[in-house]
Amino acid sequence: MTYMFEYPQYVRISQKLDEKYPKYGLYVYAEGRITKKARNMQFNGIPVLFICGNAGSYKQVRSLASIALRKTLNSGTPYHFDYFTVDLNNEFSGLYGPLLYEEFDYIAYSLKTILNLYNGVSDPPQKIILIGHSMGGVIAKRITGLLYEQNLISVVITLASPLKRNVLYFDRYASKFYKTFSSKENNFININIAGGYSDFLVPASLSNLKGNNTLNLVTSNIPKSWVEGNHIQILWCKQTVMAINRALFDSVDLKTLQISSNVPFITDVFRHHLLQNSGGKIHHKKELTKLDPKGEWIASIKKQYTIEHAYLRQNHWYMVSLTALPTYEMLTILTVNLETSNWIFACNAAYPKGYGRACYDGEDLTSYSEIVPSIRHKRRLITLNLHEIRKNNSEFTHVVFRSLPTSEPVTFHVDIYGTFERRVVFTIPIIPFRKKTIVAQTPEKALSFDLIFPELVSVIQSYQLYVEPIKCSSNQHHASASLIVPWSNEMVHTYITEGFDKPLILRLQSAKPVNASDARVRLILEPSCVYEISIKFNLLGVFANMARYYSPFLLTHTTVVFLLVFQNQIHKLGESNKFPLFFTSLFTIINYSWLIIIATGIISNILSYTIGVKFLPEPDIVSFPNDGNWIDFLLLPLFLHMVSIIFVFMLVSVFSVSLFTLESTVNKLTLKFLAKTITLTIRFSDYFMTFLQKVPIIVSAILIFLCFTTCGALALCVGMVFYFLKLTKMSQDYVEKITWFLLKILSKKLKTIFSKRRTTEPEVNIAGSRAITENSRNNILTGQVDTAEPNRQNIFKDIFETNSSLFFHSSMFFIWFTVMALNIPAVLTWAHHFKYSRHLSRDESFLPGLFLSISATILWQFDLPSNNKRFIDELRLMTLYCTIIILIYGTISVYVVNYLLTILFVLVVLQQYYNLTQEQSSPSNNMDNTKKPEDIYDEMRMKLD
Repeated sequence: MTYMFEYPQYVRISQKLDEKYPKYGLYVYAEGRITKKARNMQFNGIPVLFICGNAGSYKQVRSLASIALRKTLNSGTPYHFDYFTVDLNNEFSGLYGPLLYEEFDYIAYSLKTILNLYNGVSDPPQKIILIGHSMGGVIAKRITGLLYEQNLISVVITLASPLKRNVLYFDRYASKFYKTFSSKENNFININIAGGYSDFLVPASLSNLKGNNTLNLVTSNIPKSWVEGNHIQILWCKQTVMAINRALFDSVDLKTLQISSNVPFITDVFRHHLLQNSGGKIHHKKELTKLDPKGEWIASIKKQYTIEHAYLRQNHWYMVSLTALPTYEMLTILTVNLETSNWIFACNAAYPKGYGRACYDGEDLTSYSEIVPSIRHKRRLITLNLHEIRKNNSEFTHVVFRSLPTSEPVTFHVDIYGTFERRVVFTIPIIPFRKKTIVAQTPEKALSFDLIFPELVSVIQSYQLYVEPIKCSSNQHHASASLIVPWSNEMVHTYITEGFDKPLILRLQSAKPVNASDARVRLILEPSCVYEISIKFNLLGVFANMARYYSPFLLTHTTVVFLLVFQNQIHKLGESNKFPLFFTSLFTIINYSWLIIIATGIISNILSYTIGVKFLPEPDIVSFPNDGNWIDFLLLPLFLHMVSIIFVFMLVSVFSVSLFTLESTVNKLTLKFLAKTITLTIRFSDYFMTFLQKVPIIVSAILIFLCFTTCGALALCVGMVFYFLKLTKMSQDYVEKITWFLLKILSKKLKTIFSKRRTTEPEVNIAGSRAITENSRNNILTGQVDTAEPNRQNIFKDIFETNSSLFFHSSMFFIWFTVMALNIPAVLTWAHHFKYSRHLSRDESFLPGLFLSISATILWQFDLPSNNKRFIDELRLMTLYCTIIILIYGTISVYVVNYLLTILFVLVVLQQYYNLTQEQSSPSNNMDNTKKPEDIYDEMRMKLD
């Protein structure tokens, strides 16, 4: 991690737009004596603007800015970087789309304000560097499209930013914001850095955006870093921050003291620091380098050997000849603890030197080397194709590498081999639960080995690669295994030592594109050891990958299960005039719901091919982690559906228990809230709540008022609490009914038992028997059979499974709760901005909140559901259509779910209200003379209660 050398200061910079957006602010970072210049608005450096992300702070710039400042002071460079930062009020821009537009307006205006601060400088900068974290990178990406013609941007660096799409679109504003990204070619360098597996909020696949002059990578691929960073750590990870600053410093044109306008040059600089660092400065010159022939020149004909120096007084040059032999094609050299920057060359050894030959000049090949992961000493690796070097320059006769005088121990491991000797293309078995051996024994003294995995293509795949030493000639040994994914610049490492032998997890962060190179594992082995290489299927890793990339889709699939259950309940209501228990319908839909999931997946796959269906919007499947292949439209939806069924079962079970156990708790909390809000006593609040339950239309009016004065999401939250209290009251009546029935059965049983004990042996009464027999005969003839016991069982089942009112309102509550959950970002934003405004502008929750609040006037006021079957089939079909549309277009764009559930809720209420009015207007239903007095009494008591 990083730390500040002096106390950080943030100097506010005023601008005209502050009046429109008082919640935002522009600052410049300063430390120590630099603070005075900042407060006097004296700037002469290279401007950099940092944009924080979702719920981020403008102070997160301090790691980047402090290291840049310290590097300027330590290196004594004639230039420095001025780090500006924008305070975005810690807004939830990743959850609520309208905020992106407000932040975008302020930041776009701030760019010009920053450049105007340099008007007094002799040669003011014309461009600015943008660094965006999380959603700040998304805003930076859109700004580059807006200011494309003005050419104000030189470099854009995004850190853990979801550039392809947001994880979920909770509103249409966020979706529209992404669709307005510019498709023009970049006239600047764009660096997109992802956090890797440690970032659970933004997967690396969402940060991988293709384009010209664009470099995508993961932090574990950065040389000298090789570590992952979570969504916040990426801002203060020392290795990552230092690599970014080194690249920025090396991108400066020393003539203008500004970022170079040569885009290919800047691209090479960032590749050098972020992808393949040879340990020195980047080289662009291809001229021959003068070599010092002094020292000892040593030529060896061995193919594998090791050179160790504990103490060296003069130069040592080691020569590898260039031949056409197929077994002398590839050269790999691993150095340990070598501090020399330029150490390997290709040259023509045409000059005699003692008993051998020497080179006076040669082509520097050091830039082809790289610093490789290590837990012991610094290790450099270079792999050269000797045949290609000889082919490109026929004058070269040798590759030479040198060891300068040193007092530190230095080691060179040399390995010469043919191309196919150290390369294995392995076909992964479908499910290798047992270890599958890839290489039974590596060649002795082998230094490197490449394993190619063509079938490693999906983000849900997971395997464990074991590299186990069979025998070693030394007690200490060090090897490393690195998974290299070329299409997204991913690299994951593990080490094999005498005390560390964990397997390398083979998994992808981005699905393999068409025509991309295969993923491979590079093994850097200990020459003194022989290894066995094997692979094993990682079942837990597969489930972990599914959870990582597909768990956000559970929100939609859970809603789909609710809707499928609801349409089955509507169907049963039309058949038997009884609204069944939720669990009964849940177990019923399991038999056929998987067919709907498969059919919808096939439809989505067809719609993803725009030929012939251009008039339809693009389905969400094209943005799935596996790029819409058969795993996305067939396998994963079925798995998510099964998980959703289990989740819904648990959720509804908890809800059912809470109805009977949390009534008192929720009621007390509500009373306390009312007492504090309206400054009433607890007792008066209790009376007020009782009054509201008797006249729920007042609650609906209050909710409508909240929609217009605050935000629709707040009305949904308040309505959800009132609806829950209403259901607890209904559940109490349900429990009383069940308890009363059970007590009646128990009393009859007890009465029967005691009556049998009191009776003695009865006298034979022939006349009575004849009378009974005759009575039974008459009953049979008239069809009157004693069915008391079966009727009791049917009534018992009916009470437990068909309480239409409670079950209907419970299902409607689930829809209300889901709509409320989808609008939580709106109420969070409203609460966050309450000190600036009591009303939420661009309220995406207004329509759902308003329509549900209006529907509540009917839903809570009348006795529903209605037994009238009018439009019941149409309502069921509408529910099924909504389910299919949600699966196709609402998996990622969950605002589609929000709108469809609102429409469905309103349609259900209208259908029920229409049927209720039809029943009341029917003459046959105006008066029911068949009701018993006790039934009428029970109904009156329930209404009074």
